[in-house]
Order: sequence, then structure tokens, then C-alpha cells
Amino acid sequence: MRERLFAASWLLAQCMFAGMTLGAEGWTAPTVRLPAVERHPAIACTLEELARLRAAYKGAGPAHRVAADVVAAVDKFLKEPVTFPPRGGQHNQWYQCDKCELGLETVSDTQHRCPKCGKIYTGEPYDDVVFKRHHSRNLSQMRQAAWAYAITGDRKYADYAAKILLGYADRYLKYPYHTNSAATQPKGLSGGHIDEQTLGEATALSRQIAPAYDLIHDSAALSDADRKAIEEQLILPMLKNLDKHKAGKSNWQTWHNAAMLWGGAVIGDEAWIRKAIEQPGQGFAFQMGACLSEEGMWYENSWGYHFYTLDALVETCEGARRLGIDLWGHPNLKKMFFLPIRYAMANGSLPRFGDDVNASTQRIGSLGEPAYLVYREPLLVPYLSKTPTLENIMLGRTIESQAPEHKPSASEVMPSAGHAILRTAGPAGLTAAFTFSPYGGGHGHYDKLSFVLFGYQRELAVDPGRAASQAYRLPIHKHWYKATISHNTVVIDGQSQDPVAGALRLFAGNDQHAAVVADCDTAYKGVAHRRLLVMTPTYLLVFDRLDSPDKEHQFDWLYHNRGSEARCDAARKQADLSAEPSGYQYIQNTKQGASDGPVRIAFLDGPVTTHLTVVADGPTQVVIGDGPGSSILDRVPLAMIRRTGRGTRFVAVIEPVTGGEKRSVSSVAWREENGGATIEIMSGPVVESVRLAGDLAIEIRSGQKTVLTSRPAGV
Repeated sequence: MRERLFAASWLLAQCMFAGMTLGAEGWTAPTVRLPAVERHPAIACTLEELARLRAAYKGAGPAHRVAADVVAAVDKFLKEPVTFPPRGGQHNQWYQCDKCELGLETVSDTQHRCPKCGKIYTGEPYDDVVFKRHHSRNLSQMRQAAWAYAITGDRKYADYAAKILLGYADRYLKYPYHTNSAATQPKGLSGGHIDEQTLGEATALSRQIAPAYDLIHDSAALSDADRKAIEEQLILPMLKNLDKHKAGKSNWQTWHNAAMLWGGAVIGDEAWIRKAIEQPGQGFAFQMGACLSEEGMWYENSWGYHFYTLDALVETCEGARRLGIDLWGHPNLKKMFFLPIRYAMANGSLPRFGDDVNASTQRIGSLGEPAYLVYREPLLVPYLSKTPTLENIMLGRTIESQAPEHKPSASEVMPSAGHAILRTAGPAGLTAAFTFSPYGGGHGHYDKLSFVLFGYQRELAVDPGRAASQAYRLPIHKHWYKATISHNTVVIDGQSQDPVAGALRLFAGNDQHAAVVADCDTAYKGVAHRRLLVMTPTYLLVFDRLDSPDKEHQFDWLYHNRGSEARCDAARKQADLSAEPSGYQYIQNTKQGASDGPVRIAFLDGPVTTHLTVVADGPTQVVIGDGPGSSILDRVPLAMIRRTGRGTRFVAVIEPVTGGEKRSVSSVAWREENGGATIEIMSGPVVESVRLAGDLAIEIRSGQKTVLTSRPAGV
């Protein structure tokens, strides 16, 4: 097969769709001609890039230290014996205590302890999760050793990498095929031999196995028989295994494509490279057209998975670049890099929508070196490393004087992605993110018309994302993290929303005020929900209108805020939520009460206290307590305002203050009129009013001055 790719007369045929628009207006699949490859590495780096690394290693200064550190890290484990687990690894979702719904602690390879109840787990699938870590360590050390060889030319590093490559070539097909459902259920197309998923094997192939093989391919550590074994017993079977699982619109397929390009390149089979780029319904061209919003958001609507997918796309595009194929030119790819900057919260973090943990704009920097090489956009510079790294040395970027980090100051809306970002000038630096997005699939949540809020450089209103331990298979994921109850929105009849999208109705903003209105009339059958958010320099106003003309419902308005506790004079009795629907049992330390008047709740969080004021609208039940954050042990204070009827109106003001300062909002009043509503907030000595007309025009006044007006979205 190698002759077909690397012979001197070799010419890759023009891409199947060359001349046709693919995925974005104005972009066509490139016509590619690959030169003869007379030596390796061919895809892990170019000869010019390798020369830069070697020069840095032989030189002095910071760049030398980076290259030398790569070699020194390998020297630490070079003489350690290489061991291989008896079988493949298993997904971390199994590494949980079923009773406590908490991630386990590793006592040994065969003993795994719950940090809460102390129970010891052993055997499958718990041991297999630890085996997966051992596989990951082997492959990581193999790749490091291969780079040490490439930098120094010292055969001992190539020998180490070859030992691991050949070890897996000998074992790959001998390891039992298994999936992530359970170690004892091997059926399904999504499994593997080293990893429990084609996803994991694709990642390993593209990021570790193929680069390591490419880097030591020409070394004396490998014989022709060794190369044949690695290609035919490891790389090719891995490619065939992942290719049988056609994942389509999925981050899995993005990694499959990266693996096909890298694996095809190092075994010399152009068919795999073509599949990676051209395969209908699967390849790079399809995904860049079908899987992104118009703004460049990955369809799963989770920053964790946006960056995870972007990792794979960078691997694909960089590998293609070194093969002479330009995929970087796709305009949707460029959008994926710059979109996160537009979402930045007050402290640089990103809203934790969907299955996410703690995404940050700093992730742009870890992916941005090759992007900067291509785009040369100054906006990327503040996010790039301020010191030499292996990557920027290899790519030839000179460390420039750093521009101040770009912090977006304007409110804006992303209609296709389904988010609005509200920002206002003021000492708190308040920033909110509001979601009316399409449902994100398996990693999306039932969170329409929910929001998060940041201020004073910290997270205030919380979307918990997912458990840090990836407890996907446990009830807590379905009934809390993914469920509507863990989000800052309205739960109806104790049930989660249907998987639907909301609809933007209005958006307006300036440097002092911002407003957004969205509807979601399909999340709950027979219930129409409209939510208005208004941001000022000192507080966030939330107005909900819920109507169900045919049936009474229970409406639970939920708000989760970081802090040590929530305090409310109206909620002093112990509350019992044991009879509530699934999900409510995760709320603990509860107190309850009733009120016919306004409800005031204070969330205490060190130097910042967030005050919540909810206006009266008939008999109201109040519950305060806390729910899971990153785990069942990480508690986030919350408030639940409950009403029943054929509809209700929730009017709430959220105001964070620092130190011993008192809240400025002393009263909130509202009235309905002509199909709209007028809300008046006494903030200090000034009455601020928000008038939302029935035709969705808005007027915001501060005292006698009009500070913001807008017509409906699209008008």
C-alpha cells in the first residue's frame, strides 16, 4: 500500500467534490497534489518544523529549555519496564458508587473506594477503568519518546516507542472487543479492543499511534517486518473498526475522520484520506456544513464539546496541511475559533451549557497556535502562550509583546446558536448568558429559557453542567444535571422539558442596558412561556409569563446561585421533598414557607452577597436549600418559588453587592396592560421602569430618561 501513496510518481486524484461548494458558500474541496515522500516524518511535522525543534534543542535560552524538557521527561521513565493491561479499558462513567452517585477513589488497580460511604468495588468494569489509564499512559509515553527521538536522533528513544507500538500490534486483536455499555456486553458497532469506544480508539490513533509511528518510521528501531506488523495488525484493524461505526453528525465522527486521515497517511492508503474529507454524510466537508450554527457553534451547544470537536478538527487540518491539502480555508472552521470570545463571561469563563465542566476562553490558546499561523488574526494573540512551547517553536511563531486580553463589551445575540449575551458597564461587570438554543442531542440539556450570571469576577447564577466524574449512566445525570430542575428556568408539574428549541422575539442593547425576549411554547404541552431578561449596570430583571388556558399546573421557578447558603425570612420550617418527582430528592438542607407578599432571598458568598427579590402574584410557596454542583458533595444554594393555576407571572430582580454594602433595589412592582407589562424598580433614589408592549416593543426608562428602546427581533 505504501507504494500507492509515496512513490515518486504518486499523484492523489482530485478530491471527489472539487469545484463543488461544500458546507459553506464560497468554499470548495481543494484540488490536491501530494509530492513524493522520500523520508519520514511525513504528517507529524514537516522537515522544516522538525529542523526548528532540533535547532532549539541544540541552542540556548527558553526555546532550548522547552525542547530539553521533552527529552528530560522521557529520561525519567525510559528505564521503567513497559507493562500492558490484560484487556482493554472502560469508560469513566462506570467508576462511580451506585449508592452515593459519586466518583470512586483508586486504592489499587483492583480496589476502588467510594469517598463517601467507603464501599470497596473490585473486578469488572471498575478495574477496566484503571486499565484504561494504564493504556493512556503507555500511549502518551510512547508519543513522548518518539518526539525525543525526532529531536535528538538518539535510538534509545525510538526503541522505547517501538516496544510499545509492537506490543499493541501483538495484542490489539487479541484483546476482547467490548463497548462502553458494560465490559460483559460486547455487542454493538461503537466498541473497540484497546478502548471501549471507536471514539477513544480514533483519538489514540490520530494523536498518539500514527504520530509516534511516523516519527520513528525510518529509525533502526524498526525492521520491515516490524513496520508490516504495526500497519497490518494495529493501524489497519483500528481503521476498519472505527469505519464500521458511521456516526455522521457527531463529535465521534470528527475524531474518526482525524484518525482516517492520519492512519491513512502513515500506512500509505489514500482511500482513508479521501474518506476523512469526502465521505458523504460523514467526512470533514459534510460536518463543516451540517454540524455548526451560522455563528460557528458546534450543534451540541456545549463549550466542552465545541472544544473537544475543535481538537479533532485541528488534528485533521494540520495533518492535511502537511500532506499539501488545505482544509483550514473553510470559513466555518475559522468561526469556531473566534466565537468563544464573544461568549466570555466576566471572569473569562464560558457559560456551562450542556454537558460541560469549566470551559474557558483560555482553551482558545491551547488550540490557537496553528490557527494563528493560518489566520494571522491579532485577536488570537492575547490567548496564545507568552512563552515558547513545543508547538509554537515548531510552527515558527515569534513570541510577540502581548496585547491586552480582548474582553467583549457589547451585548449581542447569536440567533442560530440560540444564545444572547448581556453585558453592561458598571462596577460589578455583570454578564449574563441566556439560552433558547436548539436541543443539543445526547450532550444537550432540557434548559430552554435558562440563564447564567457572572459578576465581580465570579460565577453567580449557576448551570451545573455535568458531574466532574462523568456520571452519565447514573440517575443523577438524567434527573439532575440534564434535567430542567438544575437550571435557572421554570419547571412545570415537576417534570423536565421536552427536547425542543425556543424562539427569539426581541433583542436590544447598549453599554448601560440590554434586553432579550424569547418564547418556548413547546417545552410543556399546552403551556406558553415567555421570558424577558433586562440587564442594568447593577441588577438583572427576570420576567416570566406562563399561560395554560385549558389546565391547571404547578409552576416551580428555580434559581441556583453560588455561595455558602441561601437565607429567606419567609422560609423557616424544615421542608420534606421526598414525595416530589424524580430530581427533587437531590435538593437538601431545605426550608420552606409561604408568602402573599414579595419574597427576598440572600445568597451569601464571601465578599459578594446576591439579593433576589420576587414580586407577589398570589399565594406563593418558597423553598430554599442546595443542590449538586460538580458532584453530590459540591452544594450550590438555590431558591424555588412555587405557584399553581392556569398561568402565573414571575417578576424577579437579582442584585449582587460587595462587602457591607446594602442592596439598592428597595421595591419592585408590576402591572399588566394591553397585552404587555410594565415593571417599576426602585433602585436607590431612582425609579427605573421597563415597559414590554404586546407587540414586543420595549422601552426602558431611568427616572425621566429613556435609556433603551427596541422593536421585535427581525423588525
